[in-house]
Amino acid sequence: MNRLAPRVLVIDRRAVIGTEICRAESAHGCKVDVFAEPESPVFRSRFCDRRFVMHGLDEPAFAAELSSVASAHQYDAIYVCNEEVLARIVALSAGANWRGLLIPPPDLLKIALSKNATLSLVASAGVPVPMTVIPNDEDDLRTFGRRFSLPIIVKGDTGESGQNIEVVSKIDDLVGAYRAVLARETRPGSKPAVQEFIPGFSYSLGALVHRGRPLRVVSYRKLIKYPPPWGGLTVKGITERDPQLLAEGFKVFEAFQYSGIGHVEFIRDSRDGHFKFLEINPRIWGSIAVARWAGVDLFTPYRQLVNGSCVDSDLRYEEGVLFHSILREIQLIRRRPKRLFSFLMDSFDSRVHSEFTWTDPRPHLPTPYRLRKLLKGNEAHGVHDRVQGGASLDQTKRMK
Repeated sequence: MNRLAPRVLVIDRRAVIGTEICRAESAHGCKVDVFAEPESPVFRSRFCDRRFVMHGLDEPAFAAELSSVASAHQYDAIYVCNEEVLARIVALSAGANWRGLLIPPPDLLKIALSKNATLSLVASAGVPVPMTVIPNDEDDLRTFGRRFSLPIIVKGDTGESGQNIEVVSKIDDLVGAYRAVLARETRPGSKPAVQEFIPGFSYSLGALVHRGRPLRVVSYRKLIKYPPPWGGLTVKGITERDPQLLAEGFKVFEAFQYSGIGHVEFIRDSRDGHFKFLEINPRIWGSIAVARWAGVDLFTPYRQLVNGSCVDSDLRYEEGVLFHSILREIQLIRRRPKRLFSFLMDSFDSRVHSEFTWTDPRPHLPTPYRLRKLLKGNEAHGVHDRVQGGASLDQTKRMK
């Protein structure tokens, strides 16, 4: 191509995830365009070159808007940061304008966007999963509920980052929690699942994968999560390399014949020491900056793959890298004011990495939209005290 610099496209909604892509790809000499909703923090990054405003996810307007952006510019790479957006892109991504987007085969991607279907596929690949049932109705729910020990996890078939999950500590609350999760399902006909609670630490594994083969990888243990104490979002973590975790994660990517950048969640069951699969995020994930801090470049080999080049596998990354999310720390402090001292210590400790940087601070400074969320104490898309199945009661005691 006769261009001075490669040009990439980031597609998001109102999250700050795309900021890391803007920074990393700009450092690699790329120009970054962003297609996102109004007030998206990523628009405020100094490394965002061109801004295209998304006016919602309603069809056919969304498809027309996005197709117009993709067809007007020959992108060297396209990155998607949101699952609802990704689900709508599947039908659009067959044309030549989408050659910069690397995703799994469409039939397997549709499975990845369903938590219930994903769990079935992963279990068939020999990866341990929590005991899970999918009730047909509330009568089924009451019957199945008696088989589980408390607490019980009610988990939606759709949703990301623990958006559509409830924890039930009293059996009388089970039906109400189920109805709440069912009401938040974003795909017609989706049914929530009932899942066992697994005690143990949560782990994440992010990777660049091509046809099921990992090319780059980074994994980390979640030290503190949000919402407390059982939330799915990482407040503070540390990179670790556990052969069993990597082996189980690679099985998941192989089962999906995965291509692109993706992320899987596990919990290490404190009862038997085994890693149990929780979910896959077939997109850019929220703590993707940890890859850069651990010495892993995900984006250059991604661009090489979509342009037809061969990429060798290099699974090295630095262990023991500490990091924290300042925005999530602030939300946590609202609930646990005693966390303030530790937060300040981490913020001034050069060994603890953060997504906040003085060279590009504006995406992390409060906009009216983000300020409303912080004041409400909620995460994106109205998340309150929903949880991701599998946090540790022992860990909760340590955090107090």
